[in-house]
This record gives sequence, structure tokens and C-alpha cells, in this order.
Amino acid sequence: MAFWNRKKIESPSDDVSQDIPDKPAILLDKEQRAKSENIPQKRLKIPLNKTTVDVKYVRNTIVFPCPICNEWNTADLSDLDPIMGGDLMCLHCQVMFHIPGGYKTKTELSNLKIYAGLPVAIRKFPIFYWNHPTINELDEQGITGIIIQYGLWGYCQKCHHQFSAAVLMNLPQTAGEVVDYRSLSSDEMVEMKSLRQGSCPYCSHRILLVIISDVPHYVISASENLAHRWEED
Repeated sequence: MAFWNRKKIESPSDDVSQDIPDKPAILLDKEQRAKSENIPQKRLKIPLNKTTVDVKYVRNTIVFPCPICNEWNTADLSDLDPIMGGDLMCLHCQVMFHIPGGYKTKTELSNLKIYAGLPVAIRKFPIFYWNHPTINELDEQGITGIIIQYGLWGYCQKCHHQFSAAVLMNLPQTAGEVVDYRSLSSDEMVEMKSLRQGSCPYCSHRILLVIISDVPHYVISASENLAHRWEED
């Protein structure tokens, strides 16, 4: 089904932006202990993805300015999945975009944004991820698992290889943490092992372009409907 298929794009690119500031890691065992004791966690303030809502319809396309370089880009609506949306690379600065599928169906338009990738050092990604307000909100709602299918995209900043969201969300915060590789595919194992060393497995670049977006209601509904179908006898 289209909802569960995430399209991968691999395109050459140059370095386009800067890294996030250095912050100390939050140890996983401390977080787990704090949760069990109901101790409020102090979150780090992190940079968020730049976005644009300046989207115009021109026949069967949408045009919008890149949130990074402000140059205009065009996306064909036929290339967008109605649920998953689509990913696109800026023709000018080569940053990656995520375009929600609601732009194709004109669903929840007032709440939609086009997101541009944010440079994050691979070694700092777990800190960035676990301190992101969207991830915290999904965690509070008990639907963090949906991020595997929608809401998290990570690309190598240089070669634009798209990494598995399941790998990214399970990257350990410390070198000593144990990772269960049995649940990963062979490609995901390659990604996990390389990312744990802090580099892309295909070009050795050390910075990701990360997009963490809000999850529209129509995506949550599609996920819930599919889950109910699996439960039917």
C-alpha cells in the first residue's frame, strides 16, 4: 500500500548549511529513571526546520519559495502521494523538501507547511531527535511509532542518500548502548553500523539533512484505519 512505501531519492549535492550547536548528551538510563519516577525532563532548545506556507497552485503544479535560499521551485501534483506527500530537492541550493500530501487533495491546507532539511551532525542526531518538540508531542499522545512511516526524513547532506526512519529513531545516544540488529534489514544494518561511527556509508559525509514535520490528522487517520483492518477477522 502506498501509505507504507517511503520513496527514496539519491542525488549528488554540496554542503549547504551549518551544524547545530554542541550540547551534552542526555543519557538514556537517566531518562528512563526520570520517567519511572515522574520527574519532569528539561529539554534542550534545538533549531527547527525552516518552512514556507507561500504555496501557489498553477494548473497541475504548486510553486513555492525555498525556505533556505528563497528561490522558486515547482512540484507536480501528480508526483505527490495523497497521504505520504513527496520529497523534492531545491534546484538552486540542493536542500531537501518535504511536501505534505494535503497539497494534492487540498486537505487541512491551513495547517500545512513545506519543510526544508536542517543540517544536523550525525553524532548529534539522537540528542536533536529526543529533544524535538514534535517527537515529545507524539510521545505524549502515545503515537511515536507513526514516525517510522511519516514525519521523519533524513538524508546525507552530500550524496542525498535517504536513511531509514527506523534506523534514525533508534540510533543510540551513547557508544555503549546495545542495538538489536535482528529487527533490521540488511540495508538498515549497513546504515546503523555506519551512522554509529558518525558517517554516511556511501560517501563518508558526517552531516545529515533532517526533516521532522508535524503529522497531519489525515495521516494519523490513515494509520489507524489500516491498523483496524489488520485487526479484523
